[in-house]
Amino acid sequence: MITEELYGGYSIACEVIPMGKDYTLAVYGGDTPHAGSVVMSTARPSLTGEGIGVTSSVLTGLGHKDDVVAKLFAEAVAKKRNCTAVCACGIHIDHMDSVQLELVKQKCMCLLQKVLDEVESGFPSHS
Repeated sequence: MITEELYGGYSIACEVIPMGKDYTLAVYGGDTPHAGSVVMSTARPSLTGEGIGVTSSVLTGLGHKDDVVAKLFAEAVAKKRNCTAVCACGIHIDHMDSVQLELVKQKCMCLLQKVLDEVESGFPSHS
């Protein structure tokens, strides 16, 4: 599990599960971790003919906005590893203000970079 500390004792975490060449991610945190959104992203040749593109399918629970983070994580891992990546995400903190929301976004970007560093190095390896 990879984590980032937020504020007020809250944190966000990402568990990375390799599944053959693919990955499943669980991103959650705050005061009420939950399953708010699920995104499946599949790498493919870019439509421009150069590099790798990604196609994503999104399922979002009513009233949830976790799809923004789930899509960010799933697409980044799919593109980095040229694979299919699924991300379930649920981050909730009651009564968040705009400053706290911006901090959560920044910490999600830090967490994503840690995840990308780990999957690039082949983490997690299983025997």
